[in-house]
Amino acid sequence: MQSNRRVQLPALAQEYVVDDGEDAIVHWNYDAGSQFVFISRSPARKSEYRYADWNVVDGYPGENARIRAPGKLPDAVVERFEVEGTHVVFLASAEMLSDDNPSAWVLSWTQFMRMFPEIDDEGPDEDVGELVSRNPGFMPSSPF
Repeated sequence: MQSNRRVQLPALAQEYVVDDGEDAIVHWNYDAGSQFVFISRSPARKSEYRYADWNVVDGYPGENARIRAPGKLPDAVVERFEVEGTHVVFLASAEMLSDDNPSAWVLSWTQFMRMFPEIDDEGPDEDVGELVSRNPGFMPSSPF
């Protein structure tokens, strides 16, 4: 996490999730029940998701591309993006990326680690991708 709720956007997310029309933008949405945040190419369409806002991707395309968590997210959600230095995890399944509205979850390191209660605070002893793939319910619901 960088200052002013800015988050570096990985290349894979840039490739799939950014709407690179006139301006390169992402849309910020959240799961109303879990308060988990996800970004998408266009606003979320399912009723259980809430749309917060969109913003331009600064430095797009490139390794310094950044997005900013909007202040229109619920206060409890915005607070997770206000601690500079916090690690952020972008998480998406192949289905999320290939959907007609590609999306990716944007999780704090704490949210991510809570999905795997068997792991201690120092991190997993095995490949994270393998852990996620063995846990089909790794997210409360899918945004598509």
